[in-house]
Amino acid sequence: MKEDLYIYDILSDIYKCDSYGERALNRSRANAFVTRLVYGVLERDVYYEYVIGKLVGKRPKPYAVILLKMGFYMLDHMDSVPDYAAVNRILSCAESLGKGAIKGFLNAVLHKYRSARLELPKAPAEKLSVSASVPLWIVNKYIAQYGWQRAEEFLTMPRFTKQHFRHNARRITHEGLKKLLDKAGVEYIESELGFFADWGEELRPMFDDGLMTMQSQTSMKCCLIAGVKDGDKVLDACSAPGGKAVYIREYANADILCCDIHEHRLELIKNYAERMGEKGLDYRLCDSAAEKFPPVYDVVLCDVPCSGLGVAFSKPDIYLRRKKEDVKALADRQLEILSNTSNAVKRGGKILYSTCTTLKEENFDVVSAFLAANRNFELISSTQFLPDGKGEEGFYAALIGRVS
Repeated sequence: MKEDLYIYDILSDIYKCDSYGERALNRSRANAFVTRLVYGVLERDVYYEYVIGKLVGKRPKPYAVILLKMGFYMLDHMDSVPDYAAVNRILSCAESLGKGAIKGFLNAVLHKYRSARLELPKAPAEKLSVSASVPLWIVNKYIAQYGWQRAEEFLTMPRFTKQHFRHNARRITHEGLKKLLDKAGVEYIESELGFFADWGEELRPMFDDGLMTMQSQTSMKCCLIAGVKDGDKVLDACSAPGGKAVYIREYANADILCCDIHEHRLELIKNYAERMGEKGLDYRLCDSAAEKFPPVYDVVLCDVPCSGLGVAFSKPDIYLRRKKEDVKALADRQLEILSNTSNAVKRGGKILYSTCTTLKEENFDVVSAFLAANRNFELISSTQFLPDGKGEEGFYAALIGRVS
């Protein structure tokens, strides 16, 4: 089937070319079946790697690994595809790819998987890693940071797959968007700050017209913690794609400078603002870890580059990219950006340091190192949001005030 070749191509792009799942699917305007299978394979990647290690003596070629993972997920979770049809679809896909020589191998492994009762590892951390399909190094960090019970709780909770979106206050009210959703027949859940729903083409006109936008509820909460008010001068140090700046401007008439180190990411902010009808932002191409900012800002938004592990439940390909050694390099970069942008805060002003990760090294430890070296700042609040299976994602927000 063409659909299966399509899925294979997307997964191959993600596994082999380091493409991002969300971008690959957006480029392809994938339907619900394709999206579910692609994300399903990515979510179960650690588990399926373990399965392949148990069922196959010698690791297969990358294309065979992708086909097996597609087959495993169809057998496990695609009720609309009978088991025999799932196997046949994978064999047909191999044939279409010019890999007909491995059809016997694929058929044998898939049938073996369907009937096998695989035992999980005995060691508790390894067992949790495989059952939750989370890399072992991350599991070990979570156990050390949160304790076994809390780590197990949020790693094994059912995945919440609906996307969060909000109304654009420049063009419509919350209730007005709700009426449009009802009229379009969209099934949604109201959240504290917006709506949760599965993405569908019925949402496309509202999105394209700038009546609504996708933004994590937890990201919105971080903005509110900053406490920006009318007349404030704000520096958004790592602004792309611009969600926080655009949202803040909806409820506060603030003067916001959006910065990013890459020109194409600065264009993302401008395009986002244009779609949302926001015309009051200023922009600067610069490295916020080195730029010399004047100490004139009431609020600095320091939403630093991070491992992204807090949103891995909705973007499971993050687990494919992050390595244990990345964390130290990221933390060093985060401290550089926080330290430099703190020079932009005027006396009595505030910094909102935020990430979308759940690792202490990138959150509390960075803030603690900054405060130890900068006695003219104090911690006002520190909040670690953890995934709750109901739409809350893993974010961190520390509000830091300049006292002298």
